[in-house]
Amino acid sequence: MRKLVQGTEHEYTYYSTKLTETGIDIHRVGLDILHHSALQLSGEFIKNGSRAYWDVGHLEISTCETSNFWDLLIWEKAGEKIIDWIRKVIEEKHLKEGEHILALKNNTAPDGTSYGSHENYSISRNVEFPDRFESELAPHLVTRLIYTGAGDILQDHYVLSPSAFLTSVMVSDNTMSGTGVLNTRDETHGDSSRFRRLHLQIGDALLNEVAILLRNYTTSAVLVLMEMNALKDVPKLAKPVEDMWHNVEQTNPDKWRVELVGGKVVSPIEIQRYYLSKVEAKGLVQDAHEKKAFKLWEEVLDMLEKKKSKELARKVEWLDRYFAIQEQAKISPDDPEVEMRAAKGYSEVALGRGLHYKRLKQGLIDRVLKDEDIIKAIETPPKDTRAFLRRKLCDEYGDDVFAVDWSYVSVRERDGGMRRFELPDPMATELEE
Repeated sequence: MRKLVQGTEHEYTYYSTKLTETGIDIHRVGLDILHHSALQLSGEFIKNGSRAYWDVGHLEISTCETSNFWDLLIWEKAGEKIIDWIRKVIEEKHLKEGEHILALKNNTAPDGTSYGSHENYSISRNVEFPDRFESELAPHLVTRLIYTGAGDILQDHYVLSPSAFLTSVMVSDNTMSGTGVLNTRDETHGDSSRFRRLHLQIGDALLNEVAILLRNYTTSAVLVLMEMNALKDVPKLAKPVEDMWHNVEQTNPDKWRVELVGGKVVSPIEIQRYYLSKVEAKGLVQDAHEKKAFKLWEEVLDMLEKKKSKELARKVEWLDRYFAIQEQAKISPDDPEVEMRAAKGYSEVALGRGLHYKRLKQGLIDRVLKDEDIIKAIETPPKDTRAFLRRKLCDEYGDDVFAVDWSYVSVRERDGGMRRFELPDPMATELEE
């Protein structure tokens, strides 16, 4: 499969009753710690190519440009490590021994409000938007939640995907409320005549490595198929948003349904199998990472169909979170808040504290990455995208860099003049003439 530039954005949550009562904004404190650390590059950018900034009450990290789904997973997990390191520093500086801060990778609050956990893909401007995206990509987006959902309790219901539960329309230009399956935001951060930045808000904040891998692998593959004009026979959904709302509240696969134009009702698993077969037929399964991801996709669909829940929970986050909540409820049956606490506490990124990482340590959850690759990605950008070039320029000019963004670096020259390096191609690792 061809390289496809992609990245994710996550608004992380820090919470401490002790600090909140004093009026301290933990997120701004955390951001200040990061930007005065050895990880700082220039402006809002850190050395691994990612951007870290304050956004509507949260510390947000946008991963650097990665060229494929596997690298995306590595640099997203590196972001989690950075968030946890900041959490430790704040605890050491501002809290007494034994007092803790919660550091959460989720995207919903108990009251049902949501905040950002978004995907971005740089795709060809030649694919017509939004028409072809509604017909060819939307069926994938509204059915992938059966294996990419994070799970959560919202409005007293357990839902497979909080973002899908809170998505209200097919196409929207809103980013705060009234969000859509597709978003019209088109900040290309590059050459807008060649690229479109597809901004997706329908994904969840995930911790499970397999779930993140499948989210980005399958979506990347569908976008490449669209560029190949290979999805002309895609199943046409009659009521995609309504069916998504129905399915997102069903933990039993037998109750899932998708109505096609013409009245036929199928399972979302069948829609996913359509895309799976196209990926294989068009020869997109080539390197070792793609072969592993494709096999995982196929295995997960098989296990969903056969309802092999214990095996499936190792790879599907909404199901493992569901089991974790049930187990906590058995331990504290008289506690009316235990399920909500477990639902939110599952997302804590601190090793040994959050339910996800406790269950990972117990051998209940599968992994695909090596720790050394994640640790390396904390300080270094990928070598095959613009993030590498941006880091190179910032290192070369040092304190003479006075402005940096995704697509440019502005510096002061030795003669007192100013120079702006344009970086219009997210795949460029050398300056263009």
